[in-house]
Amino acid sequence: MNAKRAVVLLLLVPLMLGMTTEEGAATEGGGSGMFGKIVNFAILFGALFFFLRKPLSAMLTKKSAEIREALEEARSARVQAEARLTEAHIRVAALEEEVARLKEQAVAEGRAETGRIKSLAEKEAERIRSLAAQEVAIRLQAGIRELKAYTAALAAEIAEARIKGRLTEADQADLIDRSIERLKAIHEESVTH
Repeated sequence: MNAKRAVVLLLLVPLMLGMTTEEGAATEGGGSGMFGKIVNFAILFGALFFFLRKPLSAMLTKKSAEIREALEEARSARVQAEARLTEAHIRVAALEEEVARLKEQAVAEGRAETGRIKSLAEKEAERIRSLAAQEVAIRLQAGIRELKAYTAALAAEIAEARIKGRLTEADQADLIDRSIERLKAIHEESVTH
């Protein structure tokens, strides 16, 4: 292929050189210079077309193939991105549903826990009331006993003071004698039985 081009180029160069010299002569002569320029232009572009046609065609074919490949890759990437976007939308929707379900579950568990805590608090309050009532009853009984003991001690003191105030020595001796006689009688009864 390169040999053909070289041969054609070698043939065209002298032809083109010959035309330029003819052009110079024609311009001097006056009239046919334009025709020579047109022929020279046609030969030049014909040679350029002949030599550059295949490389340009191959380059353009290669470029169009690269562009098609890039378009195909872009289409494939777009399809994949759309698939990922759809999948992401599905995941987001599923997550939103899961969040809503978890919120509902948390609210229900919170209500149940509130009810359970309220029930436990009521039971504990009742237990505390019962313990408090028992404590009050115990303290009341202890207070009543203390009051009775205090009252008995006070009554004994008052009775002793009254008795001492009324009792003379003669009365006291008489009381002692009567107590001794009673004890003798009790003793004699227990011996006879």
